[in-house]
Amino acid sequence: MQSEGTDAVEQLRASEYRYRNMFAAMTVSFWELDFSGAGRIIYGLRKQGVSDLRRHFVEHPGVVRDLMKASIVLDVNDKSVSQFGAAGREVLLGPVDRYWPVASENVFAESVIAALGGKPYFEQVTRLRRLDGSEFDVLFTASFPRDSVERGILLIGLVDLTDTKRAQDELARVQADLAHAARVSTLGELTASIAHEVNQPLAAIVTNGEASLRWLNRAQPDLDEARAAINRMIADGQRASGIIARIRAMSTKTAPDPAHHDPNTLVSDASLLVQREIETHDVKLILDLAAGLPPVTADLVQVQQVVMNLLVNAIQAMAACEACQEVGRRLTVRTRPDAEIAGVRVEVEDAGPGIEPDKADQLFNAFFTTKATGMGMGLSICKSIIEAHGGRIWARNKPTGRGAVFGFTLPEAAAPSGSSA
Repeated sequence: MQSEGTDAVEQLRASEYRYRNMFAAMTVSFWELDFSGAGRIIYGLRKQGVSDLRRHFVEHPGVVRDLMKASIVLDVNDKSVSQFGAAGREVLLGPVDRYWPVASENVFAESVIAALGGKPYFEQVTRLRRLDGSEFDVLFTASFPRDSVERGILLIGLVDLTDTKRAQDELARVQADLAHAARVSTLGELTASIAHEVNQPLAAIVTNGEASLRWLNRAQPDLDEARAAINRMIADGQRASGIIARIRAMSTKTAPDPAHHDPNTLVSDASLLVQREIETHDVKLILDLAAGLPPVTADLVQVQQVVMNLLVNAIQAMAACEACQEVGRRLTVRTRPDAEIAGVRVEVEDAGPGIEPDKADQLFNAFFTTKATGMGMGLSICKSIIEAHGGRIWARNKPTGRGAVFGFTLPEAAAPSGSSA
C-alpha cells in the first residue's frame, strides 16, 4: 500500500514537472488566472435575481470591468514577458483589467458567459494592451476543465496576430485600391456613354432654340414656325431623358426582391459585413436585439445596405473624433417593436461628436455631405430605400452625453392571404 502511495506521488510530481516545463517553454503566451473573485461577483448577481448575464453586461458595462479587476494573474510564461514588454514575470502578476481596452470588454464578457455555460473552451480574436499602452491583435483562448473551474483557476492562451493582421491590412488596402480603380474606370466609361448618347439631342435642342428666337425676332413673328421648333425641343428633351433612363436601368444589377425576414438576423448579418471596420477603428459593437419581433417584408440586400451605411458612418464619425478614444468608441445597434407603424424600429447609436444643429435638416438631402471626400449620396439612398419599404428614417443627437442616433422603421410583414388571425 505504501508503494502504491509513493508511486502516485511520483506520478503527480512527474505530471506537474511536465506541465511546468511546457507552460514555461511554449512559444505561445500562457497565463494562469485566479477566477475565484470574479466567481463571487457572479454569485452575487445570481442572488440578486440576474438571470440574463449578457443583457446585464450590456446595460451595466462597469460590471465587466469589475470582473476584470477581480481576475488575478497568478503566473505567466517567458513568452508573455516578451510579448507584453515586461521586465520580469512579477510585473505582469495581479488584476487583468489593465491589459483589456474598453473596445475588448465584450470579448471578456463572452468568455465569462462561456465558462458559466459549461463550454469546454472559448476563443476569439480581440485586442489587448501592453504595459507601454500600445495595443495589438491576439487570438484569445481560454480552457475550462471542470476541476479547474471549480477551483477558480483558468489557463489562458494568447497568440500574437500582429504580423497576420498587418498582412491582412495590406491585402485590404490593395483590394480597396483595385476597387477604386475599377469604379473610376466604370465611371469614365459610363460618362463617355452618356456624353455620346445625349450629345445629339442636346445639340438639336440648341439648334431648335436658336431657330425659335429667329422666328420670334422677325419683324412679323412666325408663331407657327416658332411653335414647331419648340415642340421639336420638347421631343429632343424627352429623347435625352429616355437615354438617361435606359442607361440607369442598364446599370441596375437586379430588381428588388422583397421577402419575409427576421429583423434581428438581418441586422446581425449586416454587422458582420463591417466587422473589419469595427476592428480597424477599435470600436466596441453592442447588439441589443429585442426578442419576439415580428418578421418584416424587405429586400434583403437593400435593407442591409442601409444598416451597413449607418454603421460605417457611425464608425467613421467616431474615428475622426479624438475625444472618443478617451471615453471608448461604443456602437450600439438596437431593435425594438414600433407601435406607430405596427412594425420594427432599428437604431444605430454611436459615441461620436453628434450632429451639428444647423446641418440636421439636410442630412438626407442628395449631395449633402459632412465628409471631405464624401459624395453625399449614402443617406439619400438610405432614405429612398426605407420609404420605398413603407418605413421612415430619421437622425437625432443622444439626449444625454455625446453621440448621434440614426434610426428607421419597417412595417410588419403582412400575413399570407387566406390566413386567419
